[in-house]
Amino acid sequence: MSQLLRACAALAVFPLLAASQDAGGIQWLTSYREALKEARATGKPIFLEYRCEP
Repeated sequence: MSQLLRACAALAVFPLLAASQDAGGIQWLTSYREALKEARATGKPIFLEYRCEP
């Protein structure tokens, strides 16, 4: 079930990523503190991916 959920999520996000790359690409921040600071300054939400692999 988990693999099905991951596949669905990837299919849902892929068109968004492709569209935003046409507009200059994505600048990912790897520091939570930096992302939070920028989100507060710009009024934009944070996309947070959290993984816990065995």
